[in-house]
Amino acid sequence: MKVAQPEPIPTASDGLPARATGPWVLDKTHYFERYLDIFSRGVGKKWAGKLSYVDLFSGPGRSVIRDTGREVEGSPLLSLKYEFARYVFVDIPEVLSTLAQRLKHHPKRSQITLVTGDCNAVIGRALLALPSDHLTLAFIDPTGLQIQFRTIERLVHNRKVDLLMTIQFGMGIRMNLPLYVQTEGAALTSFVGDTSWRQDVGEGGSISRFARRVLNRYIAKSRLWDSAGQRNRDPNQ
Repeated sequence: MKVAQPEPIPTASDGLPARATGPWVLDKTHYFERYLDIFSRGVGKKWAGKLSYVDLFSGPGRSVIRDTGREVEGSPLLSLKYEFARYVFVDIPEVLSTLAQRLKHHPKRSQITLVTGDCNAVIGRALLALPSDHLTLAFIDPTGLQIQFRTIERLVHNRKVDLLMTIQFGMGIRMNLPLYVQTEGAALTSFVGDTSWRQDVGEGGSISRFARRVLNRYIAKSRLWDSAGQRNRDPNQ
């Protein structure tokens, strides 16, 4: 049996490690920057500059597109181009150490807090770095189902937070659903926040339809937060 070799870590033009990615990152970057621009300019005056940004899966700060070698700035570097009073970047040690080197001499370094660790375990430390009277933009961009629903609940509780989140529907949910059904499905349970997704198993249909029902359930649960970060009653319970 041939063992798959780990993907080589590319090096960016600044000599530091980068993240290997696909061409889809260009579209994501385009929409991410548009949202940053709308958010920072649209509500900045209303909040008198009290805007914060938190990135729970910050990455190393730069990516290199496979095959083409094209270099792209990651979400931390992009966010620093916009006017936030505070920036909080969270990631695992081996990733955040690279970002720390990359930002060492950045003119906004005094406004940046780096929180090392799994965001689900260190969300409390991240919250301490975010002023509670600020409007916070939280960017959540995992590679799979690493983000736990409880972590998002803690993030928005009693705070004004805009959530900008990517959900890995294909790799994270659809491709792994057969495994989740056969086992206890701890990853999906943590992602959704409870075992309610099991109700979708008995409805039959294709894996894609099953996955879509799970995704719709997740989105419906997310909409139960009100503008002050309080949890509203679920009408389905």
